[in-house]
Amino acid sequence: MKKTTFRAVLTVICFAAGRALATDAQLHLTTSDPMQSSGTWTVTADLSDNQTLGIALFSIDVLGTSGAAVTIQKANPIFQTLAVPNPPYSLFRNTGTINTPNLTGITSGQDWIDAANNFDPTVLRFGDGLLADAISPIYGTIMHGGTLALARGRWTASGAGGTIQATITPSASLQLFPLNFAVDDGEFGPPPVGTVQTPTAALHVFASNIVNITPVPEPGSIILMALAALGALTGRRCD
Repeated sequence: MKKTTFRAVLTVICFAAGRALATDAQLHLTTSDPMQSSGTWTVTADLSDNQTLGIALFSIDVLGTSGAAVTIQKANPIFQTLAVPNPPYSLFRNTGTINTPNLTGITSGQDWIDAANNFDPTVLRFGDGLLADAISPIYGTIMHGGTLALARGRWTASGAGGTIQATITPSASLQLFPLNFAVDDGEFGPPPVGTVQTPTAALHVFASNIVNITPVPEPGSIILMALAALGALTGRRCD
C-alpha cells in the first residue's frame, strides 16, 4: 500500500513539477527524403548544459499539416515508435494517439519510483541527452550519453505537401534528474539528507526544426501529365 501511494504521489509531482532547473532541452527532427510522398521521421533531444544527470521522462507531439497534406503515423511495427529502450524507460510508455494529421502524447520515462522504493540506482540510466560529463555528489562522474533518440515513425504526403515538426506535449514537460538526485547513498542504503528522489522539469523545451515535405511526382506521372497537356493543346488546334 505504501509503495502504491508513493507511486501515485510521484506521478502527480512528475507532471506538475515546477521549473526549478536552468537547463534547456532541444528537440531535433530528421526525416527520410522529403521530396517523396511517404517516408520516415525520427525525433531526438539533447540538453543545453551538464547541470543535470540527464533525461528522466518526456512527452512529445509530432505535428503534420492539416487537410491530410502531411499525415504523421506510428512506426511499423507500432512498438518501435518509442526509440528509447525498455528498460530503463519502462514508466508511462505510450506510443501516442493519432489525431490526424498529428501523433500526440508519445511518452516514456525511467522508473525512478521503483528505484527510490528499493534504494536501487542500477535500474536507471544517467547521462541521456548530456553533451558533456556531469558530476553527481553521490554517484561521481556521469558519462555523457549524447543526443537521445526519443521516437520514430512514418509520414505520408499528398498534393503540394506541407511540414512536420516535433514539440513538447502541451501541459507536459521534459523531466531531468537534478545533480542532487539520488535513490540511495551509493551503497544501496537510504539516500542522504539534501538529495531528491524525483526529477524536475527542464526550464525550456524548444520545438524541433521544421521539415518541409514537398513531394515530386514520379517520372511516369510527369510524362502522363505532359501527354495530357499536349493532347488538350492538339484538340484546341483541331477545333
